[in-house]
Amino acid sequence: MTRTSYAIVGGGIVGASVAYHLSERGADDVTVYERAGLASATTAKSTAMIGVAGPEPVRRLKAYGFRLYNDFFADPAADPSYVHTGRLRVATTEDSAAAFERLVADDPDRDGDGERAGLQPSRFEHTLREYVPGESLHDRFLLPPLETALVEGALYQPEYGYVTSETSTLGPQALAFEFVERARDGGVTFRTGTTVTAVRTEGSRATGIETAEDGFVAADEVICAAGPWTEPLLEGAGLELPVDRVPSPVFALTLEQPLSYTLPAIKHHESSVGIHPKRDETILLTYTPDDAAARDAFERSDPTPSETHRQRALEAATRLVPILEEATITDEWLGFGTRTPDGRPLAGWTSIDGLSLAVTPAGIQLGPAVGSIVARQVLEDDPTRHYDTVSIARFDGYSDWRRER
Repeated sequence: MTRTSYAIVGGGIVGASVAYHLSERGADDVTVYERAGLASATTAKSTAMIGVAGPEPVRRLKAYGFRLYNDFFADPAADPSYVHTGRLRVATTEDSAAAFERLVADDPDRDGDGERAGLQPSRFEHTLREYVPGESLHDRFLLPPLETALVEGALYQPEYGYVTSETSTLGPQALAFEFVERARDGGVTFRTGTTVTAVRTEGSRATGIETAEDGFVAADEVICAAGPWTEPLLEGAGLELPVDRVPSPVFALTLEQPLSYTLPAIKHHESSVGIHPKRDETILLTYTPDDAAARDAFERSDPTPSETHRQRALEAATRLVPILEEATITDEWLGFGTRTPDGRPLAGWTSIDGLSLAVTPAGIQLGPAVGSIVARQVLEDDPTRHYDTVSIARFDGYSDWRRER
């Protein structure tokens, strides 16, 4: 019978972070199981934008990640690089622009208009932000391709940028490998091409995992870091999670000529379409639809964006940035993220002894803190000061074995 002390399910940036933090705290016999290649699923399909905005509990978690990434970039083990761009959220209606302006004036929800405009004011806490009227954008920023006549107002956040790589246009995998290489140095084993089909339990305790390739693997601790695949994986163990899958179509556009300037990341507030300039002549368009058809695409073996989503993204993007009409779609994919009811991670103990969660939205930003929390709980029985922020027990009807003990 195959055995490991710590079985981590999922080899994306969150699973790699858990492995790294376990090894840093002296854990032996740690194995990561990944059905495909490391950081090849949700992590690879990310636009790799990072920033620290958000309500206080989340901001603290993101700040831990920034501190750790500073250490990684100072002494890299892989080849990520960082491009500071800032982020410009543009509004093309007067109501949304007015809500932006009031947000910066620290009156985000006067008469409730912040929520009505879809602003979610808490997402903009604890960050530098400035309101810029549409007619002033070309007075303040170098934005030659932006059709500013359509913009009523914009919210500028300077503390944003994206991760890229010296060897590829996209950089989230390179950032994940900062954790992977350090974990390997600490003795962690990574098993790729290994599909975990179930978490096995006896009574109220996890005993290991079932894999398609090797059958049962006994483990003292099982840590699920499989992103949107975590929920179906744990159904057999009788654990339903308060999570939803968030589809995110992404379209890679190649310009005829590379831009001679660096644009900020641009988000059209009303359509939720994002324009993310990357290295060379590549621009990524993102779109976050909220429809059942997009969520159901998760069940397909090779999910791709629908023609409807493609047209919606292109229509909004080319209206704001007309030069994109001449660009060619060279790649597209449908990524899936994870969303909890309050937007915070699910990290740590569950009602099943020996089974922990490492599930989070925005894995690149929150994965470092999630890895640290899980490692401290598993190895040191320390709930950490973040327990109330990340524990599954914060939701009605849920608890964890340690609280019940």
